[in-house]
Amino acid sequence: MLKKTQWLLRRRTGGRAEPDRETIDRLVSAVLENDSGQAADPADGNADDETLETLRLIRSIRQVGASDSPLPESGVDAIMGALEGEARSVPRQDAWREWLGMASGFLASSVTLGSGLLLVGGAGDVGPPGAVATPVLAAAVASLAALASVLVHRRSTLRLPILPLLVLGALVMVSCAPTPRDAAAAEVAIDLSALTTFEEGEELWGVRDVIESGEAIWALTEAAPFLRAYGRSGRLLADFGRSGQGPGELFNPWVLSAAASPREVIVWDLATRRRSRFDAGGNFVTSTPAPTTRGSIRADIRSVTFGDPFRVAEDGTGAWVASYPGGLNRGDDFWSGRLLRITHADAEPTVALDFAVDLPGAATRVPVMGLAPVPLWDGCPDGVVAVLDPIDRSLHLHGTGGTKTRSIPLPWPARPLSHEERLGYVREMMRNETRGTNMPEAEIERAAADALARAGDHLPAEAPIGIDLRCSPGRVWIQAFDGSSHPLGYGRAWSTVSLGDPEPQFQRVIFPDGFTPYRFTDTTAIGVLTDAMDLQRVAVVRLTDLAP
Repeated sequence: MLKKTQWLLRRRTGGRAEPDRETIDRLVSAVLENDSGQAADPADGNADDETLETLRLIRSIRQVGASDSPLPESGVDAIMGALEGEARSVPRQDAWREWLGMASGFLASSVTLGSGLLLVGGAGDVGPPGAVATPVLAAAVASLAALASVLVHRRSTLRLPILPLLVLGALVMVSCAPTPRDAAAAEVAIDLSALTTFEEGEELWGVRDVIESGEAIWALTEAAPFLRAYGRSGRLLADFGRSGQGPGELFNPWVLSAAASPREVIVWDLATRRRSRFDAGGNFVTSTPAPTTRGSIRADIRSVTFGDPFRVAEDGTGAWVASYPGGLNRGDDFWSGRLLRITHADAEPTVALDFAVDLPGAATRVPVMGLAPVPLWDGCPDGVVAVLDPIDRSLHLHGTGGTKTRSIPLPWPARPLSHEERLGYVREMMRNETRGTNMPEAEIERAAADALARAGDHLPAEAPIGIDLRCSPGRVWIQAFDGSSHPLGYGRAWSTVSLGDPEPQFQRVIFPDGFTPYRFTDTTAIGVLTDAMDLQRVAVVRLTDLAP
């Protein structure tokens, strides 16, 4: 009982003017013995506030009926209840201190919340400069606010705003954990000053491929002379390639590959099914059969749909090619394709991937006529092949034996295909069908609008996630669909996926107007610059602002 009464007395005085041990014992004895002893009289002008307050507490205890000593437990509970009631009726001293303490606690909570917002924002490109500096600074500010609260209260025992500090600690741990970059966070617009155009020699037309091989940059066109070789400074080294089917001649060349020897290039001819090698002086070196089985491919397939049915990706140990046994007549037919691996040691190709079987999105694909999302692929420098599943919206990497080594979900949100994009595609198909008939443009426009009204579900509801794919060291490039730039969506924007880290990073790169990249290296994009008259020049863009 003595300890409980002493505790009540100390709790009531709040530590602001704590009596000495002798005074506490005297007052407690007076409570237990129903005698105030030598306690001061309330009428005594020398009695201080603390003494008068204690006497009032003694009277309250007496009113409960505590006449025996020691008191029973029920009496103790009654005394504690009376003390609580009396405490509520006593005016609080220095209320401004409590209000100031509440304000400091509110400040600590606000700092914690603001720090959390900064930490969450730090995952993107716009945010604090470092993942460590920000939580340290936030913790320091919140701790200062908590310390201010303690100093204002002047308590003998530190009473910190624990909840805000715990929340801050959780935010610090979350912020320091590795997180993938926001898909929409990084966009790099390539300035025109980063573009170098090769002005030497005549302008080109109908460029089919551009590649850097050895010490030269090569361009392949659809008409003789098929090949142009340039030095890295842009100087024209050679201009050659006669049409024919004899040794050293080209009939329908479509693809270039880098040769192992410096200043040489490999040309794949679809008509003669040969793989021919030339040097930068225009000399024919040798040729070997190209074991490809493509099936029947519509002659104007590249004006009907995106996707590249003629692609060949060659590396140090072999080459990747695509086969379409059922032929290609429209975009949806790409799903019947298979990826083949051809090694230099074995001329017989092996099937590494069947699009209709091995891609997750094939099971839920809905066939459509125009602007159908098609699987895209390219070979990477290390021999791996990168494949885009446009239905599942994921990127898949396969080794030379066809084994899947990695799958990356792509976070770019789908968007609906606009009416203008659908009409633009149908209009372009009408122009292709009526080419050479001198049909007036107004009639083409009416026919396109009527065909679109009848198309219904024959056109997809969503814009394709990508229309071309290229692989460079440690990075995959996917060209974004832009129906406002071209009926088939060929625009200036490419999205990149880094492959070097366990958590891939994503960026969006905008190339200068008129530039079309064909190949990517660590530091450059190699392609052509096309003017308003469709005349082309080989061009190189420096890539200096990309994330590692």
